[in-house]
Amino acid sequence: MTAIAAASGLHQPVPDRIANNRYGLGVMSLIDILLPEYDREVGTTRALIATAPDADLGWRPVSSARTLGQLVTHLAEIPAWTAIVMTSDRYDLEALVEPSPEHGVTATLLRFDTHAAAGRDALAGRLDEALTADWMLERHGVLVFALPRISTFRVLVLNHLIHHRGQLSVYLRMRGVALPPIYGPVR
Repeated sequence: MTAIAAASGLHQPVPDRIANNRYGLGVMSLIDILLPEYDREVGTTRALIATAPDADLGWRPVSSARTLGQLVTHLAEIPAWTAIVMTSDRYDLEALVEPSPEHGVTATLLRFDTHAAAGRDALAGRLDEALTADWMLERHGVLVFALPRISTFRVLVLNHLIHHRGQLSVYLRMRGVALPPIYGPVR
Protein backbone atom coordinates (compact mmCIF):
# COMPACT_ATOMS: atom_id res chain seq x y z
CA MET A 1 0.00 0.00 0.00
CA THR A 2 1.34 3.42 -0.89
CA ALA A 3 1.70 6.20 1.66
CA ILE A 4 -0.92 8.23 -0.23
CA ALA A 5 -3.44 5.40 -0.12
CA ALA A 6 -2.77 4.81 3.57
CA ALA A 7 -3.09 8.50 4.42
CA SER A 8 -6.27 8.95 2.39
CA GLY A 9 -8.02 5.92 3.82
CA LEU A 10 -8.49 4.55 0.28
CA HIS A 11 -7.20 1.12 1.24
CA GLN A 12 -10.22 -0.93 2.20
CA PRO A 13 -10.36 -4.62 3.07
CA VAL A 14 -11.03 -6.80 0.05
CA PRO A 15 -14.56 -8.29 0.17
CA ASP A 16 -14.63 -12.07 0.67
CA ARG A 17 -16.24 -12.66 -2.72
CA ILE A 18 -13.17 -11.09 -4.34
CA ALA A 19 -10.46 -12.32 -1.97
CA ASN A 20 -11.67 -15.92 -2.01
CA ASN A 21 -12.63 -16.42 -5.63
CA ARG A 22 -11.04 -18.99 -7.91
CA TYR A 23 -8.72 -16.45 -9.57
CA GLY A 24 -7.00 -15.21 -6.44
CA LEU A 25 -6.79 -12.10 -4.36
CA GLY A 26 -8.23 -8.95 -5.89
CA VAL A 27 -9.47 -10.44 -9.17
CA MET A 28 -13.18 -10.99 -9.62
CA SER A 29 -14.48 -13.65 -11.97
CA LEU A 30 -17.17 -12.69 -14.46
CA ILE A 31 -19.72 -14.95 -12.79
CA ASP A 32 -19.14 -13.17 -9.47
CA ILE A 33 -20.18 -9.98 -11.25
CA LEU A 34 -23.12 -11.48 -13.17
CA LEU A 35 -24.86 -13.44 -10.42
CA PRO A 36 -25.68 -10.49 -8.12
CA GLU A 37 -26.93 -8.53 -11.15
CA TYR A 38 -29.07 -11.46 -12.29
CA ASP A 39 -30.49 -11.91 -8.79
CA ARG A 40 -31.33 -8.22 -8.48
CA GLU A 41 -32.97 -7.90 -11.90
CA VAL A 42 -34.94 -11.13 -11.43
CA GLY A 43 -36.13 -10.03 -7.98
CA THR A 44 -37.14 -6.58 -9.18
CA THR A 45 -38.98 -8.02 -12.18
CA ARG A 46 -40.81 -10.56 -10.03
CA ALA A 47 -41.97 -7.82 -7.65
CA LEU A 48 -43.36 -5.83 -10.59
CA ILE A 49 -45.14 -8.83 -12.17
CA ALA A 50 -46.74 -9.57 -8.78
CA THR A 51 -48.51 -6.19 -8.86
CA ALA A 52 -50.34 -6.91 -12.12
CA PRO A 53 -54.08 -7.19 -11.47
CA ASP A 54 -55.68 -10.38 -12.78
CA ALA A 55 -58.70 -8.34 -13.85
CA ASP A 56 -56.54 -6.30 -16.24
CA LEU A 57 -54.62 -9.10 -17.98
CA GLY A 58 -56.70 -8.66 -21.15
CA TRP A 59 -56.06 -4.89 -21.28
CA ARG A 60 -53.72 -3.31 -23.82
CA PRO A 61 -52.83 0.39 -24.20
CA VAL A 62 -53.41 0.36 -27.99
CA SER A 63 -54.72 -2.28 -30.37
CA SER A 64 -51.25 -3.06 -31.78
CA ALA A 65 -49.66 -3.66 -28.37
CA ARG A 66 -49.45 -6.83 -26.32
CA THR A 67 -52.06 -7.32 -23.65
CA LEU A 68 -50.92 -7.00 -20.05
CA GLY A 69 -51.23 -10.80 -19.79
CA GLN A 70 -49.08 -11.36 -22.89
CA LEU A 71 -46.46 -8.96 -21.53
CA VAL A 72 -46.18 -10.63 -18.12
CA THR A 73 -46.04 -14.04 -19.84
CA HIS A 74 -43.21 -12.80 -22.05
CA LEU A 75 -41.38 -11.51 -18.96
CA ALA A 76 -41.87 -14.89 -17.29
CA GLU A 77 -40.21 -16.61 -20.27
CA ILE A 78 -37.13 -14.40 -20.58
CA PRO A 79 -35.12 -16.04 -17.74
CA ALA A 80 -35.45 -19.38 -19.60
CA TRP A 81 -32.98 -17.99 -22.13
CA THR A 82 -30.28 -18.14 -19.46
CA ALA A 83 -30.18 -21.94 -19.56
CA ILE A 84 -30.30 -21.93 -23.37
CA VAL A 85 -27.36 -19.54 -23.62
CA MET A 86 -25.31 -21.20 -20.88
CA THR A 87 -25.77 -24.83 -21.99
CA SER A 88 -25.46 -24.57 -25.76
CA ASP A 89 -23.24 -22.88 -28.34
CA ARG A 90 -26.09 -21.78 -30.58
CA TYR A 91 -29.84 -21.61 -30.91
CA ASP A 92 -32.10 -21.49 -33.94
CA LEU A 93 -35.21 -19.36 -33.47
CA GLU A 94 -37.09 -21.82 -35.69
CA ALA A 95 -37.42 -23.99 -32.56
CA LEU A 96 -38.99 -21.16 -30.55
CA VAL A 97 -42.62 -21.71 -29.54
CA GLU A 98 -44.66 -18.73 -28.34
CA PRO A 99 -46.14 -19.70 -24.97
CA SER A 100 -49.79 -19.14 -24.25
CA PRO A 101 -50.51 -16.71 -21.41
CA GLU A 102 -51.18 -18.20 -18.01
CA HIS A 103 -54.57 -17.79 -16.38
CA GLY A 104 -53.66 -15.37 -13.64
CA VAL A 105 -50.68 -13.67 -12.12
CA THR A 106 -50.08 -16.46 -9.59
CA ALA A 107 -49.53 -19.02 -12.36
CA THR A 108 -47.35 -16.54 -14.28
CA LEU A 109 -45.20 -16.01 -11.19
CA LEU A 110 -44.78 -19.77 -10.83
CA ARG A 111 -43.59 -19.94 -14.46
CA PHE A 112 -41.25 -16.99 -13.85
CA ASP A 113 -39.84 -18.55 -10.65
CA THR A 114 -39.24 -21.89 -12.39
CA HIS A 115 -37.37 -20.26 -15.29
CA ALA A 116 -35.44 -17.89 -13.02
CA ALA A 117 -34.26 -20.74 -10.76
CA ALA A 118 -33.25 -22.93 -13.71
CA GLY A 119 -31.47 -19.94 -15.23
CA ARG A 120 -29.56 -19.24 -12.04
CA ASP A 121 -28.55 -22.90 -11.78
CA ALA A 122 -27.27 -22.81 -15.37
CA LEU A 123 -25.39 -19.58 -14.71
CA ALA A 124 -23.79 -20.44 -11.35
CA GLY A 125 -20.25 -21.71 -11.47
CA ARG A 126 -19.54 -20.75 -15.08
CA LEU A 127 -15.87 -20.07 -15.70
CA ASP A 128 -14.65 -16.96 -17.51
CA GLU A 129 -13.50 -19.13 -20.42
CA ALA A 130 -17.04 -20.45 -20.94
CA LEU A 131 -18.56 -16.97 -20.60
CA THR A 132 -16.23 -15.49 -23.21
CA ALA A 133 -16.71 -18.32 -25.75
CA ASP A 134 -18.62 -17.51 -28.92
CA TRP A 135 -22.37 -18.08 -29.01
CA MET A 136 -24.60 -17.87 -32.11
CA LEU A 137 -28.24 -17.06 -32.70
CA GLU A 138 -29.72 -18.29 -35.97
CA ARG A 139 -33.06 -18.13 -37.72
CA HIS A 140 -33.76 -21.02 -40.10
CA GLY A 141 -30.03 -21.75 -40.25
CA VAL A 142 -29.07 -18.15 -41.10
CA LEU A 143 -26.81 -16.40 -38.63
CA VAL A 144 -28.55 -13.52 -36.83
CA PHE A 145 -25.55 -12.71 -34.62
CA ALA A 146 -22.50 -14.20 -32.98
CA LEU A 147 -21.29 -12.73 -29.70
CA PRO A 148 -19.37 -13.88 -26.66
CA ARG A 149 -21.71 -15.90 -24.41
CA ILE A 150 -21.60 -13.20 -21.70
CA SER A 151 -22.73 -10.55 -24.21
CA THR A 152 -25.50 -12.80 -25.49
CA PHE A 153 -26.68 -13.35 -21.91
CA ARG A 154 -26.72 -9.61 -21.26
CA VAL A 155 -28.61 -8.90 -24.53
CA LEU A 156 -31.13 -11.76 -24.50
CA VAL A 157 -31.72 -11.96 -20.75
CA LEU A 158 -30.72 -8.94 -18.67
CA ASN A 159 -31.29 -6.11 -21.18
CA HIS A 160 -34.40 -7.82 -22.54
CA LEU A 161 -35.81 -8.26 -19.02
CA ILE A 162 -35.12 -4.62 -18.14
CA HIS A 163 -36.68 -3.38 -21.40
CA HIS A 164 -39.95 -5.26 -20.97
CA ARG A 165 -40.04 -4.51 -17.25
CA GLY A 166 -40.00 -0.84 -18.25
CA GLN A 167 -42.93 -1.50 -20.57
CA LEU A 168 -44.77 -3.27 -17.75
CA SER A 169 -44.22 -0.36 -15.38
CA VAL A 170 -45.86 1.96 -17.94
CA TYR A 171 -48.79 -0.43 -18.41
CA LEU A 172 -49.28 -0.66 -14.65
CA ARG A 173 -49.12 3.11 -14.16
CA MET A 174 -51.73 3.49 -16.90
CA ARG A 175 -53.96 1.14 -14.90
CA GLY A 176 -53.37 3.11 -11.67
CA VAL A 177 -51.34 0.35 -9.99
CA ALA A 178 -48.84 1.38 -7.29
CA LEU A 179 -45.38 0.21 -8.31
CA PRO A 180 -42.77 -1.41 -6.07
CA PRO A 181 -39.35 0.27 -5.88
CA ILE A 182 -37.23 -0.49 -8.94
CA TYR A 183 -34.12 1.71 -8.64
CA GLY A 184 -35.25 3.62 -5.58
CA PRO A 185 -38.49 5.16 -4.29
CA VAL A 186 -41.36 5.25 -6.76
CA ARG A 187 -43.89 8.08 -6.82
